[in-house]
Amino acid sequence: MPTRLSRAATLFCVLLTLSGCSITHVMRVQNRQVIGVDIMIGELRAPVVLVGENHEEAAHHKLQLKVVKQLQARGEQVAIGMEMFEASSQQTLDAWSAGKVPEESFRKVFQLSWRNIPWELYEDILLFARDNKIPIVALNAPRGVVQKVAKFGVASLTTNDIGDLPPGLDLTISDAYLQFIQSAYSSHGRSGDDFRNICEAQMIRNRVMARRIGDYVLLHPERTMVVLAGGGHARERGGIPAELGELRHRVILPNMPGLDRRNVTRGDADYLLEEPSWLERLF
Repeated sequence: MPTRLSRAATLFCVLLTLSGCSITHVMRVQNRQVIGVDIMIGELRAPVVLVGENHEEAAHHKLQLKVVKQLQARGEQVAIGMEMFEASSQQTLDAWSAGKVPEESFRKVFQLSWRNIPWELYEDILLFARDNKIPIVALNAPRGVVQKVAKFGVASLTTNDIGDLPPGLDLTISDAYLQFIQSAYSSHGRSGDDFRNICEAQMIRNRVMARRIGDYVLLHPERTMVVLAGGGHARERGGIPAELGELRHRVILPNMPGLDRRNVTRGDADYLLEEPSWLERLF
């Protein structure tokens, strides 16, 4: 009879194996039809394609890379926009895509930028970008500004803080946005100044990322930007897409707390990943 230790070791091995499972199908939200990933990618005809992720889910990063590869294979000039980097890393990203930065040095930049998330989850994407000279665009707002707002609110920002943000950035949030976050992300809490501060910080991140996406596409209209960001940021409602104005885009989302195939609408995404249940993956 297996011991508890051996059963735990077996379960651990299973967990490792499952973490690498590939996403093969998605639901096209418009008509609730389940289609293959290749079909979905063939339908992605927009200057901006947002591929949401759960940061530590390897299968989501495999899908992101597949989107980048297949768009490039059909002749599109691709750029990759990444939540994982701030504007201060842009010169390093440009040098990386040009093949001018040793991998060991670049790993350190990644680890400083995206703390507590293993390099290995993004390695294949970043190496493909380097090997194919694909531009990587840093999207995120300065960490210090975001952390300050999350703790003390927008009102705490100094002139110097605001100077670190894109010029003319709207720092206000609406009651409608607060209500949406209350209903969609209850884990953030539901009321009070702490909740409002978190919402302000998230909105700043969304607006900074949207501004950097828009600015890049305006300067490089020949390119298709594939945006890699957390599912909450990639979501149409309350995320980056709502801040893109008239810029055409498509949104691909993973399942998230409070959002799955039962309740997803076109107001959330164009496609929802079909992720097998644990039992389906085992058999």
